Amino acid sequence: MNSFFIIACAPIFSKIWESKLNPSASIKFALGLILLGLGFGVLAFGSASIPSGAATASVSMIWLVAAYFLHTMGELTLSPVGLSYVSKLAPARLVGLMFGVWFLASAVANYLAGWTGSLIDQITEMYSMSTFFLIYTGLPIGAGLVLILLTPMIKKKMHGIH
Repeated sequence: MNSFFIIACAPIFSKIWESKLNPSASIKFALGLILLGLGFGVLAFGSASIPSGAATASVSMIWLVAAYFLHTMGELTLSPVGLSYVSKLAPARLVGLMFGVWFLASAVANYLAGWTGSLIDQITEMYSMSTFFLIYTGLPIGAGLVLILLTPMIKKKMHGIH
């Protein structure tokens, strides 16, 4: 689904970024985080009918498709923009190193996602599957809102690079 949504939606995002609706990089990052949180919100809503501690459950696949769609939209607002700004903002002699740092950050994030994902059994036993997904709804949306608030300061630090 992710690949399909990227191929289908990338031209739309490209047109938006070329229009007057093109937000700053930090707003794009914030939108990506908010879309990520909304995707987990969809999973939380879809898993709300699963009883606490259930060994198996059956829910509609539409929840997963909707979550993939929102996560892919978030990826399209964050990933290409991040790579572009690494090359624009890094000093010329450090561009390669900064790309390494970008990908190292992704590796660390994937490791942490796996570690926190391993807590699913503990959280679902105490609370519910929905609560597990609500944690991942609130964190990225909160981070996105903080990033929106920090946007004026971030834009000043970028010294006019768009």
